[in-house]
Amino acid sequence: MARIAILSDIHGNLAALEAVLRDVEHEKPDRIVCLGDTVGYGPFPRECFARVHEVADLVLAGNHELEAALPGDEGMEEDAREMALWSARALEGLAPWERMRAALAAGPAEALSIRQEGHITWVHGAPEEPTLRYVWPGYRTHYLSLNPQIDQFLQELLARFTTPHGFCGHTHVPAILTTYEDRELFSISQDWNRTFTFVGPRSIFYVPQGMTMVGGLHGRKAIINPGSVGQPRDRDPRAAWALYDGDSVFFRRVEYAFSRTQAALRELSVSKASRDYFADRLGRGE
Repeated sequence: MARIAILSDIHGNLAALEAVLRDVEHEKPDRIVCLGDTVGYGPFPRECFARVHEVADLVLAGNHELEAALPGDEGMEEDAREMALWSARALEGLAPWERMRAALAAGPAEALSIRQEGHITWVHGAPEEPTLRYVWPGYRTHYLSLNPQIDQFLQELLARFTTPHGFCGHTHVPAILTTYEDRELFSISQDWNRTFTFVGPRSIFYVPQGMTMVGGLHGRKAIINPGSVGQPRDRDPRAAWALYDGDSVFFRRVEYAFSRTQAALRELSVSKASRDYFADRLGRGE
């Protein structure tokens, strides 16, 4: 099968995108897929959107593209909505953005956030709610006390994907969701992010730590998140992406100069609270 580079949640972070694309070029994939949220949060939405449309074979719309194109109720907090609206102004007149905005307006908007190709589903969030639903076990403090309920919820999320393999973004955390019976996919020698990984009686939500390869996926049901290029939230500030070949996925992390993005954020014409919040979290990876 073709080797596919999977990017998601770039969020206007040009320094992170440039670093990831250099790493992608080194790996020489056959295709590049972007799962959405190329804009929002970051200071370079126009540059990132243009660059992604130059290099990617498939670009989905995320909830931030939808909010920028059709301001409304995407369930965003005020700081995120403020950045989405600022991004919309920065994107005006850019040809690929105007095409996406027109397509989103023509509707149904959610159709631009999900695509099925053979045995793969590409989606920003999750099927049925492609810009809203998170493939995520929920609050970590509930992992033990609500283990059966979370386990059932993850089983339901897994069932929403009708193809053997699915790829989603939206959470900003690299992960594989699969069944507990496929636990042998995850060797004890691998680096597990024990803060975010969930293990239930029937499901595993595995979060890798650092550069990690997981093989043996062919013939197994698995939902894979490559993590976030521009705003990781797994307490690792390095940019994240994934390389997939049909049987294995290589979760990759890339160092980049996040101070460049922080400096540019602090100069934006948005509220100081938003500038500081989105700048500060980049260095913490959260």
